[in-house]
Amino acid sequence: MGRVKQRWLELEARHISNIPDKYICAKHFDDRYITNFIKKNYEAGYCDYCKKDLKVVSFEDLMEFIMDGVSNFYDDAANFMSYNSREGGYLGEIYTPDELIQDQIRLDAQPFKIIEDIVDAIEDVAWAQPDLYYANIKDDLEYQWSYFKEIIKHRSRYLFSSGDKNQTRAFHILREVGTLVSGLNIIKIIPKGTKLYRCRQHDIKTNILEFNDITAPPNEKAIYPNRFSPTGISMFYSAFDITTATLETISREDKSKKWITIGEFETLEDEFVVDFNKLPNIPSIFGIRDKKKYYLVLFLHSFVRDMTKEIKKDGKEHTEYVPTQVVTEFLRYPFNTKRKNKLSGIIYPSSQNRNHKSAVFFWDNETSKNKVSLLKINTEKIK
Repeated sequence: MGRVKQRWLELEARHISNIPDKYICAKHFDDRYITNFIKKNYEAGYCDYCKKDLKVVSFEDLMEFIMDGVSNFYDDAANFMSYNSREGGYLGEIYTPDELIQDQIRLDAQPFKIIEDIVDAIEDVAWAQPDLYYANIKDDLEYQWSYFKEIIKHRSRYLFSSGDKNQTRAFHILREVGTLVSGLNIIKIIPKGTKLYRCRQHDIKTNILEFNDITAPPNEKAIYPNRFSPTGISMFYSAFDITTATLETISREDKSKKWITIGEFETLEDEFVVDFNKLPNIPSIFGIRDKKKYYLVLFLHSFVRDMTKEIKKDGKEHTEYVPTQVVTEFLRYPFNTKRKNKLSGIIYPSSQNRNHKSAVFFWDNETSKNKVSLLKINTEKIK
């Protein structure tokens, strides 16, 4: 087989045809994976869109790269979807090349002529997403998480030693979360000397003057459930800046508590935590080399959004907090069993201060005395 015919078959397999005889430079795209591809494969030439001598790749090579990314998630509907002419054609959602590039992938390039050339170079077949019709890892894990929440909120709270079939299935998602935590490099060190902030809202008569007044409460005084800890289990909730700590604490519904005291603490040793605020970025479809990992990252982003969503204090929070409380217990105990460097807590996106983070450490008032020192206390009226 000649080289020209071999190349033609390679392009045909990617549904590429009618390629313009043009060259293009990196400046026309915002997608960093496309720009990186061009920068790594360029040669000196003439950009047909800039009308300048620049470092360029052929439009043919660009289309090959683009369609390799597209093929991760889209395919000709004829390869997997049922067709019934009496029902109007394919029995599922399909897209034209233009809809595929502009509406689904939302590829952007300037000038718009580039998008037109890309669309024209894609074979005019009925494009569709096989993953909408076949289960993928993300869907499976999200189903498991939903099932877990249903079991843990309404049927059984104790999963770690039971042999019940339903509980075993629910416990499976905790093991999956543990595997993700270990494999995606989100266990971090909070170094010795890190500043942490805790707040207490109170009335004018309450004086908060020393460590025991502002640290985590004794277990017997932990009478309200929180996002990561149930009633009766005290933990050290904190933030890394005063504003976030304040916003996470203040409740304007209690009109009698118009004052807030802020404690500034400092960690006394390195602490290992799961940092859900440092998830891997979700790449564009042109940056995916491991589709399984991509779906795992998508699930973990969805999982963290669900874990950290704002929950109204309407009496239902006792139930709504239960799934995250059990996840915390899993990370604190079963997950920690074989770890040399034991986890001390969890960092998570603040639900009250966008783009900032909060933390919960597995310390009650006694444990916290060996973990942090109190640097200063400040009391002020809530504005």
